[in-house]
Amino acid sequence: MISMYLLNILEDIMFIETLKTLRLYERQSKLGVYHTFKRKNLLYVFRCDCCGVTFLRPRSKVDPERATNDYKHVCSFCDSKRFAQKVGVRMRKIYRTDASSDRPIGSS
Repeated sequence: MISMYLLNILEDIMFIETLKTLRLYERQSKLGVYHTFKRKNLLYVFRCDCCGVTFLRPRSKVDPERATNDYKHVCSFCDSKRFAQKVGVRMRKIYRTDASSDRPIGSS
């Protein structure tokens, strides 16, 4: 029973982890001397809410507030606009409102 509960919790986790990458480059100076330099990059690992595929996004492309499980994450292969429409339909069914309602979803 507990293991099924943990599996359900893990399936809901869409922000998985943060990865650090280090790339080494080499360039030649004006005098012909080769110098090595490094660049660090942070990547976020997400699981797509639409298809379930694990994907990477650079930290610079993601708002820090959205790097949590409170937000939905969609990979580049899925249509994010179509996914947003489906989520909106689900929320209207939960709050029992029709599409022409003027009442905001968050109000009671």
